[in-house]
Amino acid sequence: MLIESHDWRRFFILISITLTLDWPLAAGQGKREILSNGREQKVLVAIRTTTPITLDGTLDELGWQRAGPATGFIQQNPHDGQPPTEPTEARVLYDDRNLYFGIYAYDSEPDKIVVHSLEKDYSVPDEDGVCIYLDTFDDDRNGQSFCFSPVGAKNDRQFVNEGKDVNNAWDEVWDVKTTINQEGWFAEVMIPFKSLRFPKSETQTWGINIQRRIRRRNEQSFWSPIPRRYPATAVSLAGSLQGIEGIRPRRNFRFKPFVTAQSSKIVPDDLDSTADAGFDLKYGLTSSFTLDATVNTDFSQIEVDEQQVNLTRFSLFFPEKRDFFLENAGIFVFGQTDQGGGAVGGPRGRAEEREIIPFFSRRIGLSSLGGPIPILAGIRLTGRPGRHSIGFLNMQTREAGSEPANNFTVLRVKRDILAYSEVGALLINRQADHPGDYNRMVGMDGNFRFWENLRINSFFASTYSPHLEGRETAGRLWAEWRTDFLEARSGYLDIGKNFNAEVGFVPRRDIRKSDSSFGLRPRPRRNRWIREFFPNVRLQYIMDHENRLLTRISNWEFQTEFQDGAVFTIGRAVNFERLDQPFAIRRAISIAPRDYHFDAWVIEASSNPGRKLSGGLRHENGDFWDGERSAWQFSVAFKPHYKFAVTARYSRDEVRLQSGVFTANLFNMRLNYSFSTKMFLNALIQYNNDLRKVSSNVRFHVIHHPLSDLFVVYNEQRDAFQGGVIDKSLSLKYTHMLDLF
Repeated sequence: MLIESHDWRRFFILISITLTLDWPLAAGQGKREILSNGREQKVLVAIRTTTPITLDGTLDELGWQRAGPATGFIQQNPHDGQPPTEPTEARVLYDDRNLYFGIYAYDSEPDKIVVHSLEKDYSVPDEDGVCIYLDTFDDDRNGQSFCFSPVGAKNDRQFVNEGKDVNNAWDEVWDVKTTINQEGWFAEVMIPFKSLRFPKSETQTWGINIQRRIRRRNEQSFWSPIPRRYPATAVSLAGSLQGIEGIRPRRNFRFKPFVTAQSSKIVPDDLDSTADAGFDLKYGLTSSFTLDATVNTDFSQIEVDEQQVNLTRFSLFFPEKRDFFLENAGIFVFGQTDQGGGAVGGPRGRAEEREIIPFFSRRIGLSSLGGPIPILAGIRLTGRPGRHSIGFLNMQTREAGSEPANNFTVLRVKRDILAYSEVGALLINRQADHPGDYNRMVGMDGNFRFWENLRINSFFASTYSPHLEGRETAGRLWAEWRTDFLEARSGYLDIGKNFNAEVGFVPRRDIRKSDSSFGLRPRPRRNRWIREFFPNVRLQYIMDHENRLLTRISNWEFQTEFQDGAVFTIGRAVNFERLDQPFAIRRAISIAPRDYHFDAWVIEASSNPGRKLSGGLRHENGDFWDGERSAWQFSVAFKPHYKFAVTARYSRDEVRLQSGVFTANLFNMRLNYSFSTKMFLNALIQYNNDLRKVSSNVRFHVIHHPLSDLFVVYNEQRDAFQGGVIDKSLSLKYTHMLDLF
């Protein structure tokens, strides 16, 4: 890795500031007391068991009777602060190797329990279930969640900054067994201590919270209460798990070799067959630091991207799906904030509104068109020593066609300050084998939370590229005030003309954007049908650095949420766009440069997702550039049994412009069948009339051993009009995790 001296000096200053900051807590108060307004923290005591626990969901061992129960759950929804409609109890045991949870989810109507899936990482909000949230370093910021349903489906996640970034692809070794009877449903959970990271001390004190969902009532409650405005991952409001003594964090050494085989055919070429092998490695250097390594990495088992229709001038956003990059990804998050409001898609905004992601791991090992670039090897070091978070990533790709071999280095450092705030620095370096082919970025960010309701996010970054000088910086300042009743946000973003984050996602440069939104969330009292109203407005201005107005969007919406989870929304957006260059929206159809004023109405409705048959409808109609656009989107989900589900989505855009008329159709359908919690068959079928192709992705997945998988994947593309096969491939990947010590 070659970095010029002036780059090192700037980054060294940022690192020095981050490492040396040691600001005291406000007014000398503890973190929980500030956020919870002095409310006494709940305490759950774990009991050491001397008798073995048989994981069968019956909770008949003597240890469960000795352990004191966690009771007194409090609703968050629908009636914040009220007791739940059904009682829940939780007990905790441990021995030298494992942590055990016993869950008593009583239910007066067990025949009405809602379950839809056995899939790994099932959709938690759509079913009955329980989630356990652990903050093992008791830092009130980061942790893991372990969710499970009454039929034993599992979902485990890793989160940082109380859910600002959630890693849904995080996997660890743990197990759960459940039973259902006339009293409700019951679960025994086993989490090995080797699957957790925690301080090296004789006595452990962890943050803990437990969440119960009763889907038919769209009800959720917590053992340690969390107000509606906070996510379930708000571990600063968690209770305290005490009583665990005499355990030590283990330096896990996991070795995971894999072999792959693939046969592919691109018509009219001959069949091409290949085989390969590699391995992943995980080693716990200390109780705080974990080293991950990968050699000859293969991602053939990853599900293909869902296709999108692009009616904009800018690049579409496709999320990262590769497990190696998703694990511990929260440490590398830089300068991002939840943006909200408006008819553009609700309080957290839409994916296409991501104006800037300074570090986007999808740029590593994937071309701009989404094709794979072979990865030779890589390492990742992550840890939380004290009040710091440190992440280091280094990946080496191979040469692929016109793409040269590249080395990618990312270094991230964060420091916890005040009660709930942090500052950090980031360095990114892409270095090609060719001399003078490089791209670098350095930056610093700060995320602050004051009192219970105010959040402030900011960052400043600069890039360095050959032949680009001046206006190489970007920065943001964003503030949010949020209560259960009111939401107000405002922010300013500046991206220079030459800000060139090649290992990031920046669809639009040379802009200055101001963005403000305001909304209210009143709740009718004692209404059987309506849970909440959400009227809101949003105003966005985008100018260039010569202060010319480029884009103005003002929109309002009125959203109604019903008690069962159904939602109805109506909104209107008024747009101004200044086009300086012709915009080819489709082949042979262009929009001429000039100023445009257009607006549109949006109506959207979705039904209760907890039912066996559910769906949604969205319609948008109005002006579009120099013409008109009418857009429809339909979705349906049919889940007759928790082993089988089929979902389908169809969108149609009818566009009439002065230069031409076109229709964009996009259809996708998913079929999922779960033989058990360890064997799955999934299919994704997509049709896009822009590409004139029908694509199919079929995956058979077996978890044959903890964190060990067998994948058989078939991909095919057909001509949508003639029906002939364009290309097809069959891939096999086998992995086996060896827990060496």
